[in-house]
Amino acid sequence: MLRPRPRASRAISTRSTRPPSLGSARPTAPPSSSIGDGDCCIAHRVFSGILRSDVTCTNCGFSSTTFEPCMDISLDLDPGHNNCLGVANPKPHVRNGERSAAGMSSKVSTLMRCLERFTRAERLDAEQKYFCERCKERQESLKQMSIRRLPLVSCFHIKRFEHSTVKKMSRKVDHSLQFPFSLDMTPYLSSSILRSRYGNRIFPSEACDSEAVSELPSEFEIFAVITHSGKLDAGHYVTYLRLNNQWYRCDDAWVTRVDEHTVRSSQAYMLFYVQKTLYYKACERGAAV
Repeated sequence: MLRPRPRASRAISTRSTRPPSLGSARPTAPPSSSIGDGDCCIAHRVFSGILRSDVTCTNCGFSSTTFEPCMDISLDLDPGHNNCLGVANPKPHVRNGERSAAGMSSKVSTLMRCLERFTRAERLDAEQKYFCERCKERQESLKQMSIRRLPLVSCFHIKRFEHSTVKKMSRKVDHSLQFPFSLDMTPYLSSSILRSRYGNRIFPSEACDSEAVSELPSEFEIFAVITHSGKLDAGHYVTYLRLNNQWYRCDDAWVTRVDEHTVRSSQAYMLFYVQKTLYYKACERGAAV
């Protein structure tokens, strides 16, 4: 099963803002038509969402906001899991053929932790200095991503293939990823991020704008997991599909039933979550049939 490729990223609309404490005008959201037509095809109607990117000057607090359409979200595993830069992972202690909890915990990440890191403010390095329109020169800055509008189906791509330009090598990341069957996306929405950043000084204004908050429910249920086995240059993809709370393993032409434990312990490469209301409606229709 191939992952749909998102369109080339492009800045759709830019607004210059700064925290209310500096006396700036709050940004106004661009019309939905300027962000991209999400109804051009069935794939966009199902998978298309909108990301918000805020780049803030650390010198004066001036910010630039852009909105970009997305078909999926690519997530890094924990930084400590990346080994291409030469950071050695501690070897797990083995006793009676079983690995210690300390050794296992160093190689296990969670989907929530990946999403938290995706929406966390990060300092851009010196080579990525942002031209501040207020300072009229390039300055160090902070960049923060958030989800402005959720799609009907949220697709998460786990970055299991890493490349190092320094060592000129590539490798596959085989560490485990724990993921929930029910997922609340509220903490990762732009409205929540802005509330956390500025408090009630900015959130009430944003809440009044129907385009500034997600128009869809934020609670999702998992319904499909794609896994990859093998190495970087050769491997095999298998899909686990959830139907009426029963999981099925789709391996080429073979479809077999599996239990939840098999799915949870699989090496997830892509995760698909559908709105909870739509999932249970589908279950009800399936039960009626």
